[in-house]
Amino acid sequence: MSTASHGEYKEESRSFVDDSSLIIAAANELSSPLVLLRQLGLTVTSDTLGKDERQLLGEQLTLTSERALRMAASLSMASSGQQRLELEPINPISICREVVHELSPLFAAHGQTLTVQKRSRIPLLVGNRRLLQQILLSFSDNALFYGSKSHPIRMNISGHGDTVRIGVRDYGPAVPIDVWQQIESRVTRHVPTPLASRPHISTVGLIAAQRLAEAMGSAVGVTRHRDGATFYVDLRLSGQTSLL
Repeated sequence: MSTASHGEYKEESRSFVDDSSLIIAAANELSSPLVLLRQLGLTVTSDTLGKDERQLLGEQLTLTSERALRMAASLSMASSGQQRLELEPINPISICREVVHELSPLFAAHGQTLTVQKRSRIPLLVGNRRLLQQILLSFSDNALFYGSKSHPIRMNISGHGDTVRIGVRDYGPAVPIDVWQQIESRVTRHVPTPLASRPHISTVGLIAAQRLAEAMGSAVGVTRHRDGATFYVDLRLSGQTSLL
């Protein structure tokens, strides 16, 4: 962990969780959306429902299933057998907009907003588009309940020396200084409950993000703010000309 300015703290992390522990954690996390899907499925077949109610339940079914599928996709891509993939120059604003587009219905359903911070100059990064998108989806999913109308969840892009950082800024409760160690400890000990201060986060999603970042030769981390946190991924700066 290192100290940042203005009372902020950041911690970078590498994954040390084995596959068996991660699979058990995923099974525990998936049980909740599966139970919800069953309840919604039973309710939507009721003859007493009106058209609007049935449509709303259908939308809930879709959003819940999509979130569960994203978790399963992260787990699949983060398996130990994942080979180091081919990297390419990527426009970070483009991939951030793709994530916002995919998650906007989910955020709107919970009265939240996900935005991308505007920049006049955007540095290109080097990475694997599919893996990077999955990391950003996981970080954004975890931030879902930690924003407001006055403080929407925000995706930030910044340059740090020879790296490009993409972070997801939320305004939730404080995360522990050793958040990554706590997450790994819970998964390794097969503790099903998430962090006490953030009951809605997916430990599987965060550990999967660690592994996906490592597959690209990059790293993930978290910056603790006085009023929330930024989960981020650092990737190598591309030698190609930046986009204006």
